[in-house]
Amino acid sequence: MSTLWTLLLKVALIVVLSAANAKAFSALPAATSANEKSAHRGDPELQQKRLAFLQGAIGLGIISRIEDNGPITRVLIGQRFIALSIDEKEQILNVVWAYYKTEDPQKNVVLVIDQKSGKKLGEYSPANGGLKMK
Repeated sequence: MSTLWTLLLKVALIVVLSAANAKAFSALPAATSANEKSAHRGDPELQQKRLAFLQGAIGLGIISRIEDNGPITRVLIGQRFIALSIDEKEQILNVVWAYYKTEDPQKNVVLVIDQKSGKKLGEYSPANGGLKMK
């Protein structure tokens, strides 16, 4: 990974993590209607920062897409994600976990899926020891 990519990732992570302050990480799916906004949990400003970070990670190709249509959140990743250090991977997945955990406290795991093969490469859960890659 180039020095510029690493620097951009670290700056984005610092912004998100510093915004969290001493708050526990939780999460939020983007609201699309007034009803969804009223059901929102957690700090809306922090959640918007998390959402912007995730959209940036998708825009940079670090994450291909996030699927959250069931009880488990799936993050589809490619080579740019794989090239990151374990700490950088874990920080990104923590933001994913926190974002979706706020809306649904039952969500405890983020699966890491290869975008090409569809195979599970690992999972992230703070309750289960963090990131575990195969």
